[in-house]
Amino acid sequence: MKFSNAAKGVSKIFTAEILGLIAFVLMGIGSIAVIGAAASSGDTVSNAAAGSMVGGGILATIGAIIMIVGAIINIVGLVQAGKDEPFFKYALYAMIIYFVVSLIISIALSASGSAKDYASNGGTLLNLIVNVLVIQGIINLANAKQDAKVASKGLLIFKLIIAVTILEIIASIIGVATQSTAAAVVVLVLAIAALVLGIVRYFMYLSMLSNAKKMLAEDAE
Repeated sequence: MKFSNAAKGVSKIFTAEILGLIAFVLMGIGSIAVIGAAASSGDTVSNAAAGSMVGGGILATIGAIIMIVGAIINIVGLVQAGKDEPFFKYALYAMIIYFVVSLIISIALSASGSAKDYASNGGTLLNLIVNVLVIQGIINLANAKQDAKVASKGLLIFKLIIAVTILEIIASIIGVATQSTAAAVVVLVLAIAALVLGIVRYFMYLSMLSNAKKMLAEDAE
């Protein structure tokens, strides 16, 4: 059974997620730079701390732009793949909502405090929903092509990615809830933990997409 549309779509989704990973890292480092500057400066903002905050803001802004580009490519990929497998269509609907949230987050980057962080958690949750729906779509394609190896790995990553994302969100929420000058070090540690967990999540998802690309390679010809 041929799935040429899914093959082209998954390839685009894979490219989009690589951009998403780059954006996530840039935004995460930018956020950590700002938190670290606040932790080191206390009530007095030194030139070095101010520079760190500005640099962090620039990195986060670049990351937000890349994230939006990746989201657009992702949507195109989901539209293509959705022609062969309905779960990609479901992921598309969730992706549109995620795209709107991404825009809100990019606007909120200029704002301070918990509003931006809670918006980011909302984006992470919506991204999880998209990931899960895409993985289920890949599992369905693997079953149709009788590729038990990809289907089995899909089920494993399905569970792992949910667990990792929940831990990522918990770390981020605790970090937001404990934000204060006294707890700045704790916030910094939790921000780093959330970044690391997010990177792990991306690599697991990219691994799944890579396997799907290989499985569908002959269908793309």
